[in-house]
Amino acid sequence: MTEDRMISPKKIRLPMALLACFALCAPGPFAVGKGDKKTLSFAAEMAAAGSWHEASFRWKGVLANDAENAHLHNNLAIAAEALGNWDEASVRYEQALKLEGDNFFIQENHRRFSIFRERLRRHEEGEDTSEERAITPFGGDAKRKGKTFQVTVGLPMPPRLKLEGNESILVIEFLDDETRFLDINREMVRFLRSAFHNRTAHEVLDVVPPPAVPEQTIEDLLANAEFWKHLHREYGPDLIVSGVLGFDREDISGYQDVDVVSSTTGQKVRQTRFVEQERFSYHVEVFFIDAKEGKPLYRDKLQRSAIIRGTQNDPVTTFFDLSDTIAAEVLAIIQTRMRLDTRRVFKY
Repeated sequence: MTEDRMISPKKIRLPMALLACFALCAPGPFAVGKGDKKTLSFAAEMAAAGSWHEASFRWKGVLANDAENAHLHNNLAIAAEALGNWDEASVRYEQALKLEGDNFFIQENHRRFSIFRERLRRHEEGEDTSEERAITPFGGDAKRKGKTFQVTVGLPMPPRLKLEGNESILVIEFLDDETRFLDINREMVRFLRSAFHNRTAHEVLDVVPPPAVPEQTIEDLLANAEFWKHLHREYGPDLIVSGVLGFDREDISGYQDVDVVSSTTGQKVRQTRFVEQERFSYHVEVFFIDAKEGKPLYRDKLQRSAIIRGTQNDPVTTFFDLSDTIAAEVLAIIQTRMRLDTRRVFKY
C-alpha cells in the first residue's frame, strides 16, 4: 500500500548556490524573450518592406519593457525619420548614443541624419543645397556591435514655396539667349507645362502661343506689377512661371591621357590621344509670380552641364536630358520631394 504525503510549502528550501545561479542568469538589458524575438523579427521585416508605422509600433511595444535598449532607440529614430518626425528622431538618436555611444552603426546613422537635417535647414531657408557639408561622427572608438541590415528610407523635403495645392499655373515665355540650333524658349515652356500637368495637382493653363515677356532687365521685369496683373486679368492664373534661360554648346576637343588595351599584350596602357567632345551648358533662373498681386513669390537659379564624346551630338536630346533634372528642381519649389538615403537597422 502506497502512502501519499503532502509536502508543506514551508518545508521547501532551495540551495543558496541554485539561487545565486538564478540571479546570475537573469536577463540583461538587451536580452529578450521568445515572444519579443518574434516581435522584433516581424518589426525588422516590416522595416525592410518600408512599413514604418507597423515597425515603429512593434519596437515601442518591446521598448516598454526594455527602456535602456540603445538598438531599439536607434530603430525608432530611423522610423521617425522615414515618417518625417525630425524632432522625435533627434531625441531617439541622442538617447541611443547616450546608452551606447561607441557603436559605429548608431554613430553613422546619426551622422547621416545630421547631414540631412542641415540640408533641410538650408533648403527651407533657400540656400544652395547642391553640395553636402561634412559632419563628423559622434566620436570615440567606434565598434561594429550588433546584427544589422541596410534599409533605404525616403526622407520628405518640404516645398520651398508653400501653396494650397489648387492654384492654376500659367507658364509664359522666358527671357532667353537665342541659339542657332534650338528654340529653347518654346521647348522650355512645353517641358514645364508637361511637368506641372503630369506631376502636380495644379491646373495648368494651356495658352497658345505662350504670352511673351517685355524686353526688360531681370529686375525691371520682376518689378513690372502691371504686366503680371494684366496676365491675371487676361487668362486668370493664380501663379505665373517665367524666368531667364540659356543653353550653350562648346567644342572642348583636345589631347587627353586615356587608357587603352594593347593589341599585342592585352594589357591596359595609358596613351595621349586627341579626343573629340562637346560641353552643353544649361542655366535657368525661374520666377514664381503672384498674378493677382503682381509680385514675385520665389526665384531660384539652376544650372546643369554635360560633356559628351563626339562633335555631332543632337542638341535636342541633350536639352531634354538636362531639362528633366532641371524640372525636378523646379517642381521641388512647390511640392514635397523624397530624398533617398540609407540607414542600418538592428535586427536581433
